[in-house]
Amino acid sequence: MLKATLYVQRTNAPSVDNDDIIRLYDDDENRDMVRVVYSTPELRKGTAIYVPAPKAMAYIGDLLKTLRHDSQPFEYVQVTTAIHPSILYHVSEMDSCEVRHLIEDTVEMALRSTVFRTKKA
Repeated sequence: MLKATLYVQRTNAPSVDNDDIIRLYDDDENRDMVRVVYSTPELRKGTAIYVPAPKAMAYIGDLLKTLRHDSQPFEYVQVTTAIHPSILYHVSEMDSCEVRHLIEDTVEMALRSTVFRTKKA
């Protein structure tokens, strides 16, 4: 099941078709494994890795830290999970350890939670 998505948005790109997208899926058979799928408009196909949950979280943490140093910076990071509302952050906010940790905590909670689909009330 798709647990979390990070949309890394460019400055001059108003469409999701121009975003770099990182999707994190849990593994039904091995609870500690996560499938990380990365796609970018520059490539025709996405790439995927299977890693233990702590490695997936390290990947997210490293990504958030490196965004601050990009020489052609992205503008926003939008975080969407299966259990949270979508939150949009400006890349300049990645300078704050508190903001990065909030994002990491949100993603980790979604990855570690058992999520069920329900009908709208």
